[in-house]
Amino acid sequence: MLKPVKKSVIIKAPVRADIAGAFSDIPYFLNKYQIDCGEVANISLPLFIEVSATIGRNTDPITIETPDLKRKIVGDLVELAAQERDNACQIALNFIRIFALDSAGLKITITSKGKIPPASGLGTSSAVGVALIQALAKLYGLAGINAPEFNYLIEQSMGIVGGKQDYYAAFLGGLNHLCFYGPEASLVEVVGHREVESKESRWLLERLLVHFSGQSRSSGVANARPEDRVKKDPKILKQLADQAAPAFAAINKMDLPKLQQVVSRDRENWLELTSGYFYTKEMWQLARVGESLGFAHRAGGAGNGGCLFFFGDRGKKEKLIRELGKIAGETIFS
Repeated sequence: MLKPVKKSVIIKAPVRADIAGAFSDIPYFLNKYQIDCGEVANISLPLFIEVSATIGRNTDPITIETPDLKRKIVGDLVELAAQERDNACQIALNFIRIFALDSAGLKITITSKGKIPPASGLGTSSAVGVALIQALAKLYGLAGINAPEFNYLIEQSMGIVGGKQDYYAAFLGGLNHLCFYGPEASLVEVVGHREVESKESRWLLERLLVHFSGQSRSSGVANARPEDRVKKDPKILKQLADQAAPAFAAINKMDLPKLQQVVSRDRENWLELTSGYFYTKEMWQLARVGESLGFAHRAGGAGNGGCLFFFGDRGKKEKLIRELGKIAGETIFS
């Protein structure tokens, strides 16, 4: 069995704000409806998932703890396998088995750094998975592990209908324009990337506000619901994908009006895809406040609850925060 090469490792992975093209990155739909390529533009947020992996005594059981959720799993591989809907347990279990790790005394602690509500549409579970895979790889001295793809395969085996953009946002960080190819080859191309400290990333983050609506959402459920619409007209996926490149270009040119136009078009495509349930009633109330102050908006991830992203004049952020707070939820990044 492969022994650890370190006693402890700490890895941080960011959550993300999707800007345009989300849903066109879901391999299930690309493959089933023979779509050549999906495209997404997104940016990582300075809100992180931190995974600590340590090795204790060889007589200690495996422990996976999530203090934020008041959840703790203690036991052996059989106990991890029993946690069928827990992605952290399933990722750890499969990583240990595939690479024949000596997991005696392994303790994993998963915490959030920053205000990250559960089921908020920020790609939190993907950030957990990517950080966990990287932590285990480093702890045991394994090189060349593609954390996004490993994470995707494990969650796919759990029956989760999800895209790949969240994994790559957590892995790459910064501002990204990504292409997802199908159906013959499940490949991901990083078409454009700017580091988190780049002038483009800083410009966007200064004009971005993230507000949690106070309503949680399930990405697996929300992602699966639009299939009837896709089945009728698969071109809707191309309509979504076509907004990613213009969004990335607008950010590179620091052209706020153009970015707002693209974000609004992307939202309208999503509303068409989902027959309107992309936004809840409360989210529409929050959105109208943003519109009154000149902000473009879109829901995070698959919508149907979770976070709203507002793009607009940084000088109006404080007023927007006050007005949103009167309706529902809380601002978690500004």
